[in-house]
Amino acid sequence: QACKTTTATPTARGALGQARRRARTSRESGAGAMAGVVVPVALPAFEASTAGAPLTARRNYPRSRPGERGAQLLRSGRPASSSRSRPGSGSGRQDGEESFNKFLNRTAPGQEDLKENIFDKSAVEPYRHEAQYMATHISIVPPEGKLELTLKDRRNRPLPATLRPQALDVLEHSLRCIERGGRAPTGHPADQFYDEAAARAPPQPIPQATQKLENEFLETLEQSLRDNQLLPVMWDQYAKRAEELLITMSLEKVLRVLKTFVLARYRGPDVYTLIGSELAKEIRGASSARLCQVLHWLSRAGLRDQTLMTLTGNETLLRLHDDFVLDMYIEVLNVHAKLDVRNPRLVSAVLRDLTPHFAELSREQVCSIAPLTAMNVLSEQSRIAYLSRCADLGMGLPARMTRPEVLRQFRLLEDCLRLDYHPTTLPNVVQLWLANLKQEADAQDIIEPAPLTLVEEDILRILREEMDIAVTPSLQDGILTLHLVMGKAVLEVLDSHGDHYVTPAMGGQRLLRADTKLRQRLLWRRGWRGLTLDEDE
Repeated sequence: QACKTTTATPTARGALGQARRRARTSRESGAGAMAGVVVPVALPAFEASTAGAPLTARRNYPRSRPGERGAQLLRSGRPASSSRSRPGSGSGRQDGEESFNKFLNRTAPGQEDLKENIFDKSAVEPYRHEAQYMATHISIVPPEGKLELTLKDRRNRPLPATLRPQALDVLEHSLRCIERGGRAPTGHPADQFYDEAAARAPPQPIPQATQKLENEFLETLEQSLRDNQLLPVMWDQYAKRAEELLITMSLEKVLRVLKTFVLARYRGPDVYTLIGSELAKEIRGASSARLCQVLHWLSRAGLRDQTLMTLTGNETLLRLHDDFVLDMYIEVLNVHAKLDVRNPRLVSAVLRDLTPHFAELSREQVCSIAPLTAMNVLSEQSRIAYLSRCADLGMGLPARMTRPEVLRQFRLLEDCLRLDYHPTTLPNVVQLWLANLKQEADAQDIIEPAPLTLVEEDILRILREEMDIAVTPSLQDGILTLHLVMGKAVLEVLDSHGDHYVTPAMGGQRLLRADTKLRQRLLWRRGWRGLTLDEDE
């Protein structure tokens, strides 16, 4: 039955082998008894086609590995079926493997040729030609035995007339300042001896006549202020006279002039700019108390001169640890808040020295810190320390026993903290103090609205009579007084002097003062829409 198998499967090959072995054994064992008997063995059809070839599995079922097949293809350039090696001949396979290895050695990239990107150079690229320069002999030509220098002096050679400029004659003359060795300068009488040391002597003291004029001018200003003579025409004349005398005044006299013009509410910016330039010259020799007075009246005048503030701040910074007291520290911070300028080094030094002493401030010193300073200048740590001191002293409580100006100052501070400032955390004692202050002030502090100015009365008349618009003349919203209210819109008339800074270095550009900007911000937080008009316009 095994011999009847006609398929070349492994099972058929095993059965065929067994049948052959049994037939061979039977022939050998019965050779003598059955000498003339032939045992027929049926062969499969596929063996009949291979007559004359050895009956082996390798002959009937040749095998080849994938690498051998690829090597034969690369060697012969024709299909692998036509180039297979015959059985028993292993030379073809060896030649194919050898040719494929040669191909790999010729085409496969090495470690030095691997690149991360196609446009990168290999790691050995900089050293590719290094061997060309390693064994080369370097020879330097020895220098010659002599050195020739050719000098051409053209200093005394005159220029041609066509190339000589007309101004060269003037430039060739020596300077007169170099030739003043004992000779009088131009304009000096020739019969008098010229003393060079006397010419470099410091300026002489101000003559007594000039000092008398300065003193009379100051007395006139102060007397006019005491008599309440504040006519703009008269103070315009005072401003012109001040421009002539300020250049020779000392720091104390310049400060008195500034004080009188500020208290008279003079609106001309030119005189303030001139006073600031004179203060900048005298600020170096000022005492600590004078420095604080200068800063105070500069903030009252609204003179926002960054150069002057820098000079004053530097002088103040040098004297902080000499004779400054807590009141002076507070004044420096208030000035920076009102003028909306920053001297970072000075403010940082003041806060560093003042913050540990907030717990020791008296009621008067606590009141001297403006709400604008607490909001815009104090750091987070300093602000919490200041508010904690206010809560410990119970500032503004009880409301009926507190002066109106002090109560309204701390009501403004409470509005700023509630509407315009969102701190990370406030101590519980501070939150309780603010809540009690708001509750008592809303119940007991009754504020009468401020009257309308002449300009606001004219605007009210035009809006009502000529434009037929419903306008509320005045309205009190907490601590804020609103004028010319139309629904949720508020018409505000800005004063060119009281609501704007004097800015000498900005080419006429006007900036709103810090307290005016704070008021507008609080109105917006309360839901009002502000419309601004310039009073001069």
